[in-house]
Amino acid sequence: MSAPQMPIPTSPQAPIRISPQAEVLPANTLRFYLHFPRPGEAHFDRDRLWLVDEEEQVVREPFLVLSSELWSVDGRRLTVLMEPGRIKRGLGADPSHEAALVVGRTYSLVVTALGQTARHAFRVSDPVLEAVDETRWRLVSPTAGSLDPVVVHFDRVMDAALCQDEIAVLAPSGEVVRTRVSLAPDGTAARLVPSHPWRAGEHRLLVSERLEDVCGNRLGEALDHDLGAEGARRAGMINFTTRSAVATPSAQAAR
Repeated sequence: MSAPQMPIPTSPQAPIRISPQAEVLPANTLRFYLHFPRPGEAHFDRDRLWLVDEEEQVVREPFLVLSSELWSVDGRRLTVLMEPGRIKRGLGADPSHEAALVVGRTYSLVVTALGQTARHAFRVSDPVLEAVDETRWRLVSPTAGSLDPVVVHFDRVMDAALCQDEIAVLAPSGEVVRTRVSLAPDGTAARLVPSHPWRAGEHRLLVSERLEDVCGNRLGEALDHDLGAEGARRAGMINFTTRSAVATPSAQAAR
């Protein structure tokens, strides 16, 4: 018997935001975030959250049901976890363990709350089953004396909320550089904008062992790994040196 078809209204100006915002997500994506314009706990109804396919068929029970919802301290961000049995390997032929996200298909996450409806569509790619490895990232250093961001290009879609909390920069003196971290819409790059101009010299980008990609993989440890496989979660570090300011041609000619 096919899943029920449910017409779901959308609002192009809905203030609710869904992340990750990437247009392509791995089949084993672990979590989504719902960002509300004001505290939404009192207004959120789990029955108003759907995962639908390209034919508007509702995917049955794709989310993990918890005794209490995972709200941020300010009540504006809700973490929605996928049911582990629907994204992990080797859990048998039980229909309840069928993949919630099928490679090559397109799905939409839809939520209605606060009188608005938000929707994000994405195509499903192959699962990402390897641990995060910071040596595969590409870092673009900022110019000393500027407020330019240091840009980190990842090799996969990263978790936006954890990027904001679990990446830091140390100045040459060892002090923590106050930065504002933002993730690109596709989740594959982060910009760290300093609150004060960059100092000259070698800096360190520190990555906490709690940082994850959207599939729950961490540095040194994959979420979906074979029992007995080697590997343990760890922290990471990337050294970078701020670039020297280069005089413009007009400034050089004026000398």
